[in-house]
Amino acid sequence: MSVKRSDRLDTDRVLSFEHVIGDLMPFIDTPFKLEIQLGQTRMSIRDLLDLEVGSVVELKKSAGEPMDVISKGRPLMRGEVTVLEDTLGLRIVEIVDPTRKV
Repeated sequence: MSVKRSDRLDTDRVLSFEHVIGDLMPFIDTPFKLEIQLGQTRMSIRDLLDLEVGSVVELKKSAGEPMDVISKGRPLMRGEVTVLEDTLGLRIVEIVDPTRKV
């Protein structure tokens, strides 16, 4: 006798948006640390010690390329730098993996 796999979703495992939001409500005002990564580079200790005021460190990211928003070492979003009056801001342009939990 062969057993046919049911293609219907197990409704007990499907979470509605309201259910997910309801579970998060107790934590909604919890502070959460985010880092905006401008770029990365590698250099020798000799080159690091040679840096002085006015030195320029070249990053491995092109001008205009989206910056990563990181939490707990994992990229969550990408964004573009923007100016808000006298401060810098980041306009989110991409959610890296919307299904992944933080």
